[in-house]
Amino acid sequence: MPGPRDPKKKKMATATKTKESAVLKDSSLAILAKEIGQEDLNGLVLTMYLNVPNTDIVNIANGASECGLVDANESLRSETTRKCLIHWKNMRAGVKEREKVKELDRALKELGKAEIADVVSERHSNNADLTPDAFSNLG
Repeated sequence: MPGPRDPKKKKMATATKTKESAVLKDSSLAILAKEIGQEDLNGLVLTMYLNVPNTDIVNIANGASECGLVDANESLRSETTRKCLIHWKNMRAGVKEREKVKELDRALKELGKAEIADVVSERHSNNADLTPDAFSNLG
């Protein structure tokens, strides 16, 4: 006959089961990276605003190609931005989803991308993924 359950064990099991925000899924971050990362080095600046250590950003950028992102095409910059955003998300694994979305919103606004930040916040409140058409109406 099993003994009484330990309430601490149940609490720990439920504490680790948090649903990932739709806007923070890898697929959504890839869409965001494509939107942000094509312009100059905005993707790297965004991850700096997200407090990703500079050495991590440099290592990811240098891993993109033999000469890093010097003269990189849009695709390579977007892919590097995607890797940096996923790295940031993994660094913040223990943080509540809404806090991560707030951090992303703040960083986008600091980057001067308030319209993109508004789309991310709106999609988050509707529990919807980011899609390319979500950004199609932006100037």
